[in-house]
Amino acid sequence: MALHRISLLAASALTAIALSTSAFAAGSASTEPAPSDDFKKAEKAIQSKDFATAEKLLTEYVKKKEKDASGWNYLAYAQRNQGKTDEAMKNYNTALGIDPNHKGALEYQGELFLKLGNVDAAKANLAKLEKICAAACEERDMLQAAIERAKDGKAAWVAPEPQKKGR
Repeated sequence: MALHRISLLAASALTAIALSTSAFAAGSASTEPAPSDDFKKAEKAIQSKDFATAEKLLTEYVKKKEKDASGWNYLAYAQRNQGKTDEAMKNYNTALGIDPNHKGALEYQGELFLKLGNVDAAKANLAKLEKICAAACEERDMLQAAIERAKDGKAAWVAPEPQKKGR
């Protein structure tokens, strides 16, 4: 009798796990919408360093998706890379107003602070990233490297060397 009761409890637990897993897989647990075509086009424009096109696409995107911190972050990134520092700072602040823990916005805004000569503000963003990131965190590492380079009087950001696999 006890063995039968244990089997029923185990079956119930497995059913509950299966139902919650299928609900998660279906996306009901996700709060982030799938990126739109404009967002995807803007990401491609950024990858090809066509920042003017990315800015146009992202300006339209954030009009429709005002609460998308990543959209504001990428818009600011496109503007920063065109030298539009005031607009970029405003839009990084918008992204961080929506999501104060947005790692990308904290990193990129920190890099903008360095470009503007405000090392203390960049370090403040680094401190926030250190609190947010539990283990491996590319955004924290990239901002740390940019701060170190700025101390040496070098460019705030240089693309990292690709890591060799298998070593």
